[in-house]
Amino acid sequence: MGVAKTVEVRIGIIVWAAVLGCTGFAAGFFGPIALNPEANQGPLVGILITGPLGALAGLVLGAIFRFLPVTDRLRLQALVLVSSILALGTLYYCLPDPKVRGYVIEAEVEDCAVPARAFGPALADWEQAVARTTWATPPANWKDTARRNIERDTGLVLTMRVVRRSTIYEHRKPWDAGRITASPWAARDEAERYYARDAGSDCAAYRARGRDLYTPFTDSPSDRIEPAAVWPPADTTGFLRLMELGPVPVEYRRLLP
Repeated sequence: MGVAKTVEVRIGIIVWAAVLGCTGFAAGFFGPIALNPEANQGPLVGILITGPLGALAGLVLGAIFRFLPVTDRLRLQALVLVSSILALGTLYYCLPDPKVRGYVIEAEVEDCAVPARAFGPALADWEQAVARTTWATPPANWKDTARRNIERDTGLVLTMRVVRRSTIYEHRKPWDAGRITASPWAARDEAERYYARDAGSDCAAYRARGRDLYTPFTDSPSDRIEPAAVWPPADTTGFLRLMELGPVPVEYRRLLP
């Protein structure tokens, strides 16, 4: 009789551990794959976190419920409820966070220069990067190509005094996918460099604006002199590692606090 009772206790605890461990593993393994495939942790959530923690919780809860004065039916209902909570909680954790869609800055021009003035320091940085890189070989004429493009560029490099910034987010959870929101303004007092060309190559035109709102971006639709799909990049913004300043889209302006 004592042996049969011991076996029954072990089975009860093992079932709890197995069910919760498998539930946590399955939800944490397949959840990120289905709901957030670009997440860094991916299926490791199930392997390293929710699977082991589910099994551990199952051992503890199995032991507790084994000695509680409740019916087998209630134990089964509790197991189903806890498993459901674990699965839903894990899946909710795997849902993608809002994605940064862009920024809006309030800034004014402190300095203005032609891109060619920034070529020397940028070239030194890229030469160091090339020296460290063993898995990629740049084109033989990459320096000359970049220099030629930058010398022909009609835009300007602006040093902006940024006084505040708002982050634009795109929500990605099922119930608010595609919704765009803006964060509260964050105060800043930093000098940042950007590329601009909407007012040509006249520094006075940019200085005359005073403090204004801008949206920095990198996916410029501009016609480049030579393709940028090379490494190191040969286009002006890529070689100088600069974002381009653009006007604030109407949809962003409506969201700003």
